[in-house]
Amino acid sequence: MHCLIDQMSSNEGQGWFQLLDQAVRAYPASATKRRRSRVIRQNDHYELAFSFNESTFDKVDALVIDFIANRVKAKQCEPSDKQSSSVCYRCDESQAKQFGRHLTYASTISMAEPSHHKALQSPPLHALLTQTLLGFKAEYELKPGKQGLPSLEVLSNILRVVPKEGINLKDLEVAAVLSTRVVRVVVRHCVEHGWLTLATLPGRKTPSIVKLTDLGQTVLSRGSRRLRRVQRTWLQRYDSTLLQLVTTLQTIARSFDLAYPHYISGYGVGDEALTGGNYLPAETGPPRVPARGVEWPVVTRSQSAASGSRSFPAQLCQILTQFALDYESANVGRLGLTTVFFRHIPDEGISLAQARALQPVTGNGKSLHERHMNIVIEPGKPSDGSRRVWPTQKTRRARDVYASQLAVLERQWSTQYGIARMANLKRNLRKIVESFETASLPDYPNTTAWMLPWEQPYLLKA
Repeated sequence: MHCLIDQMSSNEGQGWFQLLDQAVRAYPASATKRRRSRVIRQNDHYELAFSFNESTFDKVDALVIDFIANRVKAKQCEPSDKQSSSVCYRCDESQAKQFGRHLTYASTISMAEPSHHKALQSPPLHALLTQTLLGFKAEYELKPGKQGLPSLEVLSNILRVVPKEGINLKDLEVAAVLSTRVVRVVVRHCVEHGWLTLATLPGRKTPSIVKLTDLGQTVLSRGSRRLRRVQRTWLQRYDSTLLQLVTTLQTIARSFDLAYPHYISGYGVGDEALTGGNYLPAETGPPRVPARGVEWPVVTRSQSAASGSRSFPAQLCQILTQFALDYESANVGRLGLTTVFFRHIPDEGISLAQARALQPVTGNGKSLHERHMNIVIEPGKPSDGSRRVWPTQKTRRARDVYASQLAVLERQWSTQYGIARMANLKRNLRKIVESFETASLPDYPNTTAWMLPWEQPYLLKA
């Protein structure tokens, strides 16, 4: 979706105007009124006119357009062509370009058309992988003791990667397969905990060498011992089920072109996207590389061999990450956001309080889902939890294709990796998940909470 925005940003001359016109004519949802939406081009400004009816979808689109107009500081006006409209905004060229970028981003223009395949009749693969991962994580964290344990995410993604002799920050990003911003944040917090040090090379001004402190080595050893202990416990408990599962995970992962973090991770503190979006286009390869942000390191599996064998949760995360990236390559939305949020927002919307129970939504226009125009909220104070939250055009598309796209992808994986192997994978995952005595686990992990100590403490204590 970012590709079209980038295209509008970089387009010189008048190419941006055609894209603006296309975006304006995507609103509102009702076809009759949409035909009246238009861009009126004047000598020194542009007028963006829209017409709406009283339907819920048109109301949502009207709120989207009003949100964008406030963001770019466009002023309401009467359309100079004297034709009817519900609202019209006057923009200079800079405002018009921004308006078009934002309006495109909230629409389905750059998304694939919805498929109409039959939905899955069994729990989807990503949900089973996630619940198995989180079940293992919960057992790892059980009774951490007074000395405490490092969180499984920090242990897997950072402490594990730092050798005794130290490592350059850039090399750490590659070894961990994490973006620059993630490494910068997590290393800083590990330094604050006394687990890592940052040293400066001679002749350099910026610290760039990461080393484990004695305390860090102790914490790493403690966490590694707990990890191995839980793996042994699971092997005793699940026996052949776990052995078959591990074999299947390893077999499937061997065919992947790329390596991924040992614990599934977002691109940054405020960005749950696994590779950081679509700023750089996907590459068919080999190696096959997903669309990504500039900070996400492309690491082939052969390059990652020196990082050591993968733990059981790391094996789960390799499969889960690849599945999520394959889902998102179909250009129908992000698997994580659709799983945990979008599919829970019906056409008629939910209350702000209900939305906050699912995702961090402030209601002041500044939280991620508001800024990214995944949702719009009726006017009011952030303290008013009864305000209505609605899905935008792109969120409705992502929500509505979710079940059928999962079915399409699982069929593709069965073709690629073998029908029997995929059936075996899901059967063994289901056996483990059904054995859990805890309350129901989410269908997709939080990929950013581990980066911040106030979200999930780095050091878990009794």
